[in-house]
Order: sequence, then C-alpha cells, then structure tokens
Amino acid sequence: MADIAPPENPIEALLRIGGGLWQSRALWAAARLRIADAIGDSPAGVEEIAGKTGTRPDMLERLLNALAAIGIFTRGEDGLFAHNDVSLLLRADHPLSQRSFVESVFGGEHYASWGDIEQSLRTGITAFDHHYGMSVFPYFSAHPEVAALFSEAMTSTTRLLEAVLLASYAPPPFTLAVDVGGSQGTLVAGLLSRHPEAEGILFDLPDLVEQVRPNLANERITAIGGDFFESVPEADLYLLKLILHDWTDAQSEAILANIRAAIRPGGHVAIIEAILPEVVQPHAGYFMDLNMMVMTGGRERKASEYGAMLEKTGFRLEKVVTTPTMLTVVEAVAV
Repeated sequence: MADIAPPENPIEALLRIGGGLWQSRALWAAARLRIADAIGDSPAGVEEIAGKTGTRPDMLERLLNALAAIGIFTRGEDGLFAHNDVSLLLRADHPLSQRSFVESVFGGEHYASWGDIEQSLRTGITAFDHHYGMSVFPYFSAHPEVAALFSEAMTSTTRLLEAVLLASYAPPPFTLAVDVGGSQGTLVAGLLSRHPEAEGILFDLPDLVEQVRPNLANERITAIGGDFFESVPEADLYLLKLILHDWTDAQSEAILANIRAAIRPGGHVAIIEAILPEVVQPHAGYFMDLNMMVMTGGRERKASEYGAMLEKTGFRLEKVVTTPTMLTVVEAVAV
C-alpha cells in the first residue's frame, strides 16, 4: 500500500504561502537581471554570470542557490549553473519566453501597487492610483518604456494561451471580426488563420496602433485607432480578451453598449476572461481579481454577472466555453 503523505502542519502551510513573496522577488530579480540569458546554452560559473549581469558573485550565488532549490536553474556538483525546462522560459530568445511578464507583473509598478493594497481594502481607492497619483493607463502613456514592457509581457503570455483558446473555441460564422483592445493583434491573426474567408480589425488606442501597424503581416487585418468608450468599428464578431476585467461594471457596460450600437444584425461578442466560479473554490482568477483591484479598479466576474451585463446592454448570453487555459469564453448574440 502506498504511503500517504501526512497533512501539512498549519503553521508550515501559513509560512509557505507567505514565503511566496520571497520566491516571487527572487524570480523577478532573475528576470530583471537577465540571468537566464547570461547562462546561455552551456553551464556557467558564478563569476562568469556575475560579470555578464553586473552583480557581485557572492550575492548572486545566494540568489542562484535559492532559485535552484525551488526548481529554477540547476546546480551541478562542479558548482556550475545550468538551465532546466523552467529557467529556459526566462531566456529572452525562447519562443515562449516569459521573461518580460515576470519583470513587469511581479515587479515595478505592480509590486508597488500591491504594497498599497491596504488602501484599496480600507477606502476602495485603487492602490495604483493612490501610489502614483494617476490611474494606470494614463501612467503608461506618460511612461512609454513601462508601457512597452507591459505590452511585451501581455503579448508573450497570451501567445501561450491563444493557440489553445482558438483550438477550444469555435466562434459562430462571421465575415469581419474586431479585436477590441487587441494590442499586437495576435488573437485576431490566429483567428483569421482558421477562417481564410474572413477579415479582421485590430482596434486599440491610436498611439499603439501606429506602432503596431507596420508589423501586421496579414493583409486581411486593418489597424484602426480609437477609444472604445466613444465608439468601435462595425463588424459581426467582437473579441474582448482580458479587456473588461480592467474596468468597473459601469465602464464595462459602456464598452458593451458601444459594441451593441455598432454590431451588425445577429452579430456576436466573445468575452474572454478568467471567469470566476459561481461557488468559491480553488481558482487562479481570485488572485487576478485582487490584481485588478490594486492596479486598475476593475475586477474578475462570474459568468452570471457577465450575463446580467450583457442583457442590460442588448445582448443574450448563448454559451460559456471553458478551455484548458485559465481563460473562459462567454459568447453572446445581439438582440
């Protein structure tokens, strides 16, 4: 009979969960310093890695030992550090690299905002706004280097999800799809690769569209700049991937109302978010919800909550499609 592991001591469980902060900061330091790039294809010694990253060897070795102990990098008997499957994702040149995501989302403005979470809990003020004196998107506009890192982070992470998402979700027939707030346009590009007869629109803020437009290789995608709080282009399918969770209920309803005003008869909207369970249970979306609380003032929602918002803005919820990723698709039709 197989041995059954004893239950975790409550004190150890509490400290393990709390200690996640230390692990997260160690991981962020590795991403920020580009340690994975410094190690490269062959095992490397601490002196070599320190020379490439501008760090002190004695301090760097302590960081690398800690990371190796939790499965990020490996340390050989010769004292050299090498890659494993996890640390390879920190290399900037890896096709599925998560380096920019780790640097952006576990550090910088995110880290500072989480440090102010008490303000959100006590006052309802978005922690980011309290810390920086402005909301996140105007801050990005004023700090283009921060915005570029965040955009790279979102693109690298959603690239992992989109292929699985599109394999799991087949939208109703359409001729023109709008990727609302689509950033680099990877989602609509992936969608059109499966629908060669259709066309697409990448719709985002004008400054971002100007940056992205030269890199759009698909001639069936048109890049249009605008503000979804004012209007959106006409189409028969609208994709909203990780958009509505940035905003309050009233703001989200305003976006949906603008889509309803522009949508063609019988058109559909696909809301793609980390949908929360109807009954509380283990789910990554709850901590994403806290991230929205401290960063944007938005929130994650249940499918029933999206259903109510859709009904209020002239849509009827048709189906909810789960995927092997953390994302779920809430599909609705204009009525």
